[in-house]
This record gives sequence, C-alpha cells and structure tokens, in this order.
Amino acid sequence: MTDLPTLLTFFAAAVAISILPGPAVSAVLSAGLTGGLRSAFATEIGLQIGRFTMIALVAVALEVVRGAVTNAFDIIKYAGAIYLAWLGLRFILVAQKPADITRSERSFSRSIVAGFLVTWTNPKAFLFFGAFLPQFVNPAFPAWPQVMFFGLLEMAVATVTDMGYALLAVVARERAGEARAAWLGRVAGAVLIAAAVWLALQHQA
Repeated sequence: MTDLPTLLTFFAAAVAISILPGPAVSAVLSAGLTGGLRSAFATEIGLQIGRFTMIALVAVALEVVRGAVTNAFDIIKYAGAIYLAWLGLRFILVAQKPADITRSERSFSRSIVAGFLVTWTNPKAFLFFGAFLPQFVNPAFPAWPQVMFFGLLEMAVATVTDMGYALLAVVARERAGEARAAWLGRVAGAVLIAAAVWLALQHQA
C-alpha cells in the first residue's frame, strides 16, 4: 500500500513535528521536572491515549472529524490554553522543595488524565491527524488501515522524542539541590504558560 519514498517522507515529517516544542513536549517536561520519570511516563501514556483516539476517529470518519475541527477550533484552542496556563500557575505558586514534591506530585492516574487532556485540547493535534495523515493515503487501497498505520508510526516517533525530553528534565531535577528545586517548579510552570500563550495565538490553518 505504501512505497518507500512515501514512508520515508512521512517519517521525516513525523520526526520534525514531534521534536518541535509544543503542548505535549511542555507537559512531559513539566512532569519530569516536578514529578520525575514516573510522572513523565504517566503523562506520556495519557498523551498517547489521546493520539490513538484521534487517529481512530480520523480513520473511521475523516470528513466528519475535519468538519468538527473547523467548527470547534476556537473553543478547543482556548480551552487548551487555559488548562496549560492553570497547570503552569500551580507549579509557579507552589514553588516546591524536593521533599514537598514527593508528597504532592500527581498520582499516576491523574498524570495520565492530564496527558490525555493536553492532547485533546490541542487543535494542532486535530489538524495534524485530520489534515496531514490523509495526504499519505493511497486512494487505490482502503483508507482506514493506512491512516492507522501512519498514525501508529507517528505515535512511535512521538514516544521516543517525548521521553527524550522527559529524561533531560529528570536529569536536571536530580542534579538540583534544595536551593534550586523551587526554581525547577517555576521553570516547569513557565514552560507550560509559554505553551498556553503559543496555543492561544495559533490560527486555523
């Protein structure tokens, strides 16, 4: 169904898109800085659940999903921005020390939910799966398995890049002493707030 040049082109595009900082990367970075690798991993699970459900929707009813994106773009965009900004403000205001972080970090399940919400409130994710994936579909073959294949490939790429960012955040967290620990929370919060501003300023493609 897919020739090698098409596959390589998609792979290169998926890497470029996944490696660029955005709401998903910001969420993983913040989780790694404040909660360690476990929290970052849980957040990544949530992000991937969100990605998979979007891919499934695109595969089953592409035109319906694209119409929904057009009609609800502003609502989705601002909801995502508000959610990210709220998380960022929490990190900044708490300004935790290492011992405090251990006691108050989000549970595994709550981190999964947070990652899921970050994906589903990011309109760029809708646009990527709803508009980008179909460009690689061969019309001579059924669309559903092709969309699922390319979507799963993008998920695999995103997992590698997201967890790479998470590991960097965890290393920074572990090397910080008590005097720097509070600043890590502030940095994490600033990253999320910057992502919220970026998200709010995006215009529909």
